[in-house]
Amino acid sequence: MLPNRSTLLIQTGSLADVILLTALIEYLRLIEPTSILDVLIQQEHTSVLQNHPFINQILTVEKSQIKLPVAHQLLRQIRAVNYHRVINLQHSTATGLLTAFSGAEERIGFTKNPLSTGFTRAVPYFIATDTHEVARNLQLLAPPAYTPLTLPRLYPTLADVEAAMPYTLAGNYLCLAPGADQRTRQLPTEQWLKLLAALPSCYPVYLVGTTADAALCAELAARSHRSGVVNLAGRLSVLATAVLLRGAVLNYVLDSAMLHLCSAVAAPTCAVYCSTAPTFGFGPLSPQAWVVESAADLECRSCDVTGYAQCPLTHFLCGRGIGTAQLLAPLAEAERLQRMVAPQEVVYRELMRA
Repeated sequence: MLPNRSTLLIQTGSLADVILLTALIEYLRLIEPTSILDVLIQQEHTSVLQNHPFINQILTVEKSQIKLPVAHQLLRQIRAVNYHRVINLQHSTATGLLTAFSGAEERIGFTKNPLSTGFTRAVPYFIATDTHEVARNLQLLAPPAYTPLTLPRLYPTLADVEAAMPYTLAGNYLCLAPGADQRTRQLPTEQWLKLLAALPSCYPVYLVGTTADAALCAELAARSHRSGVVNLAGRLSVLATAVLLRGAVLNYVLDSAMLHLCSAVAAPTCAVYCSTAPTFGFGPLSPQAWVVESAADLECRSCDVTGYAQCPLTHFLCGRGIGTAQLLAPLAEAERLQRMVAPQEVVYRELMRA
């Protein structure tokens, strides 16, 4: 049994949510260096945190089982540990049950959770302009007003570095992640093809993402008619992909998990927003980051924080209005900055020392 000062963090959301959760882990480690931290996440995201140095134990649940019957089984497991504190970042009834009836002295979550009345501390969750999701999560711990934003961080292993090495050691390269959960968060395929045609021929381009993005990446690779385009979507683990992103001259990403993966390893980022906007709180946190959006003043944008399967007005001008010149501009700046930093080999050594 764990000591009574142990904490359980509950984040059963998407891959992006789990990556952003790591900022809270970093903050807790900073203010409570001896605290024992456990996490509850979806089974499919386990590998992302498997070797995290600050996590004691990973509890898991299948995505299809985040329901009340399974919650009762998990609740028995949680109560047996006798956690001092349970922090719930989710809004579902099932996770609310795990928190409210955990037996923990401190039960913390958002007021949006249906069972928040059973929490000892409930914090309002709202989309405020320029308030990052990381900051919203940190409010669960009521940090002082002057507390700087803690960044998400992942810890690739030597095996992850070695898995990415055939690509990272091939010279300067670019990465492109064309996938996103909702269609209106995706740049139209034709625009990606125009960008691929316009990118300098000296760069190999690695198409990255999860297995869900493999088909789209395969289509782009086939239709680009460009040499050096390699589809790696689903072929590298998330942490090996993080290593790949870290070594790129620039990474083209959407409002997706790949954006936050870039933030977690401080990779150079060109974040492209179609129907959503970084002001919703899901912007890039990398020290080298550029945001690209439609230059047109569209009344309908931004239409929804999560996006839609298709444009509600059918025209999708927020995506179609993003031009190739806009996408190329950050590359010129990234190239300039790259000439001012150490060689890529130093980056990998820094990763392994971290």
